[in-house]
Amino acid sequence: MANTGLCTVTDCLQASAATLDDKNLCVAHFISVCYEQLEQYDKMQREHTLSVSEAEVARHFINQCSRLADEIEHNTKSLENLDRARLLHIILWANEMGRFLRRSPRRAASIDVRLSCDKLGNAWEEITQTVLLSQHGAALKCDRPTKPGDAVVLERLDTGQKVNARVAWHRSEDKSGIRIGIEFVGCDNFWGIDWGEVENTR
Repeated sequence: MANTGLCTVTDCLQASAATLDDKNLCVAHFISVCYEQLEQYDKMQREHTLSVSEAEVARHFINQCSRLADEIEHNTKSLENLDRARLLHIILWANEMGRFLRRSPRRAASIDVRLSCDKLGNAWEEITQTVLLSQHGAALKCDRPTKPGDAVVLERLDTGQKVNARVAWHRSEDKSGIRIGIEFVGCDNFWGIDWGEVENTR
């Protein structure tokens, strides 16, 4: 998260905390913009008025605001308790919405995979299993601490195929442990499934 000077909202003289959709925003205006957009997308989603292109824009915004909210919450020392609570709410709300803004159908499947992260100072790898597959990613079990935006590599243990991906969301479940959702980078059909047929049989 780069500090890029002052907030660009008219008449605001506060320091910029994040750049969202190419706009430099202070903490207060970042929170305000996130709430406004999330409320709009939530309403469109509930009323089933999101087009394919709008859903793609919504997914991008949701991933971006979730990642930036997490960075602000962790990196801003002078953050007020109310702002911290609002940022955490934005993260939870965005992650929940992101699970429903699906760009392709899902298929339940358990495939053994190796998930790895080469983050400097915190590299790790884990053998785990998928829970759901999609054309553009997967949901899977993961015992490692991750956050939206983290870069990872997924390797199928049955075929040896590898794909670059990023963490889209993560959540804890009482009985199932931690699950994360990942989105592939530059790969349309890593699983080799006829998604048109999956869609027709839903």
